Amino acid sequence: MDKVLKVVLKRIKPTQAERRRLEKVANEMVARVNLACAKLGIPARGMLVGSAARNTWLRSERDIDVFFLFPEETSRAALEQKGLAVARAVAGKRGRERYAEHPYITTELKGFEIDLVPCYDVHNPRKIKSAVDRTPHHQGYVSKHLNPELADEVLLLKKFMDGIGVYGAELKIQGFSGYLCELLVLRYRTFNGVVEAASKWSPGEAIDLAKSYRDLGEAKAIFAGQPLIIIDPIDPNRNAAAAVSMQNFATFVRACQDFARRPNTRFFFPRPAKVLSAAKIKRTIEQRGTTLLCLTFRPPDVVEDILYPQLRKTEQALVMQLVRVGFEVFRSDVWADSNAAILIELAAARLPAVRKRLGPPVTIKAGDFVDKHLASKEKVSGPFIDSVGRLVFEVKRKHVSARHALEAVLAERAAFGKHVTEALAKGHKIYEGKQIIKLCSDREFAEFLSEYLTRRLPWHR
Repeated sequence: MDKVLKVVLKRIKPTQAERRRLEKVANEMVARVNLACAKLGIPARGMLVGSAARNTWLRSERDIDVFFLFPEETSRAALEQKGLAVARAVAGKRGRERYAEHPYITTELKGFEIDLVPCYDVHNPRKIKSAVDRTPHHQGYVSKHLNPELADEVLLLKKFMDGIGVYGAELKIQGFSGYLCELLVLRYRTFNGVVEAASKWSPGEAIDLAKSYRDLGEAKAIFAGQPLIIIDPIDPNRNAAAAVSMQNFATFVRACQDFARRPNTRFFFPRPAKVLSAAKIKRTIEQRGTTLLCLTFRPPDVVEDILYPQLRKTEQALVMQLVRVGFEVFRSDVWADSNAAILIELAAARLPAVRKRLGPPVTIKAGDFVDKHLASKEKVSGPFIDSVGRLVFEVKRKHVSARHALEAVLAERAAFGKHVTEALAKGHKIYEGKQIIKLCSDREFAEFLSEYLTRRLPWHR
């Protein structure tokens, strides 16, 4: 294992020259922020935060986060207005406005992507005024406890999570943040220590690094239902692992078990999923013997952390309604780029024209049930008693075709994400089976569909 980790660290750790290059750009951006604040007469100060500030950035990463901290008494409107004024003064015409909880600017300089983010300089991180106000406190906590040796262990853990596909707290991924990786290393001291501990985790695992709770049972009760609970050392009311989905939690635990049993660099550098040709995609769809439906539409103009939760909410609503009317959903997924897609795979494209309508057991009177169905135009046969003593009618099925059932659900648009609902109202298309190949002229979609059809854990590719 040590030999594998030594090889990996050499590949992922930035060189001294790369560190100096990042430090130069980061220092320049902080200086620009402070100069802009002074010129505009704005009482805020710049601060470098995140992995760039803590030397826990991977060689492949090119992100720099510069926050500018406003006094707590600043109004929300002033924070947004003056924060954007500073960011625009720093970024110039190259800056692109983004919006999460409040607006911020993204720009580029010398190969680095830089986020310029306003926040409040809150004294107590338990009393934040915006979602990003904890970040400077995270910076202070990790910087205080992390030394260069531990930083190397963080690099290994981040790359391991990246390789197995669970790195990133953004809602598109629902995985482990860089801050979470740092907390795990601070708890277990080495990459090997994290792997050994995580190999034994079960859902509901709780870690309280700062011992904010007398009893972990209390923390588990507060954050019940979340697969991993890591109490934020600077705010015990927050689960730092709240973004981690059950799927990614289980993937990480399984990867740790497999790596401990048989260490290999493929956990850190897996083979990429193979992009299938159109002909191969067609053959694969035919061989599966299932029915693929792909709903496509132009995505709403919102950031990914808003878009993906709404896509998944819409996906779940569609799946639940299809199951409710009798279809067996094999699997489903979502994708977005210049277009958005919800892919649903069904066991069959069509259902029988009739379905059973079961009545109450013999111990309960059934007069109303019988009268209602006798008068129904949908009745095909019944009432009769089945072999287990249940009263049964056979009625016409409303939707025989999966495509028609999907169209009916779309017409209702119940329980969809707000922005997705608006986007669907502007137009959408449904592709079925081999028709989906038409979408593969988009390379990004072809990669998504190929990965879906050949899905396997990255270290097993």
